[in-house]
Amino acid sequence: MAFVEKAIFFTEGRGSMYLSELFLQVLEEKSDANAAQKALEVCNKEFCRQMNGVVDEKDCITYFFYTDENNDIIKPNDRYQELMDFWDVYQGFDDEIPHEAKKNMWILQMIYEADINRVSWEKEKRKQQLSLWQLNSLHMLSQEFEEKIGKKELVILRRGRKGFHVWERMELQGFDGESSVPERDFIENELIKLYQSEGMIILIVGRKGLTPQRIYGYYLSDHGYKRLEEKEINGLQETALQEECPMAMYRGRLRGNSGIYVANPYSEDKTEFGDNLKCCI
Repeated sequence: MAFVEKAIFFTEGRGSMYLSELFLQVLEEKSDANAAQKALEVCNKEFCRQMNGVVDEKDCITYFFYTDENNDIIKPNDRYQELMDFWDVYQGFDDEIPHEAKKNMWILQMIYEADINRVSWEKEKRKQQLSLWQLNSLHMLSQEFEEKIGKKELVILRRGRKGFHVWERMELQGFDGESSVPERDFIENELIKLYQSEGMIILIVGRKGLTPQRIYGYYLSDHGYKRLEEKEINGLQETALQEECPMAMYRGRLRGNSGIYVANPYSEDKTEFGDNLKCCI
């Protein structure tokens, strides 16, 4: 898919927001990585100008979310939505732009951190809606994931008009019994959604082509989860798992770029924002 086609695809049916429009305006109809990098730099500079010196973690939360008197998140605000709309039009280009060109891009770091906060807030909100029995079921399922040794991929299937279809694909990060990463919150939040409705998940353990992969299947609903029989898993492998779904990888990850860290995007000795922004170097 061409670069411009990617960007237009993600704006269809969505409300227009300034940063996303600016990106497309600078991009024009060009379809190369250099044009995308230039558009990113322009949007990053405008984003830094809009934030006007906000860098503190608590201030960033109140910048992107409605909060209560204790600074706890109530819900995302319009600034958060504008940032995510920008990511939707930009993300198709992200792999094409060198890391060296992105490492000072404050906007990419803020997308990732804002979405981490959104997922954490949403997960806790959803957990409060689960029964004690469902919470125990989620804990048991997570333990099963941790017990599996090897590279792990999770595929989430939702029911459609023609049966179950692939909705998300994600690397199972944070289920090794050792580290705690934001991606685990994201995955558990997606699992809770299935407890609140229904769906199937396929856990693939092992690297393709190196050793025989082990495949496990589960059906989730408001009654908990049950393991799929081997013939059910085989049936999904021959049907739903064979279908191409380019949006599945996009849905199955936090937004933003986890490899970007800008300690302070603003020049310490300047009071005017603009060309002196470190994040625009």
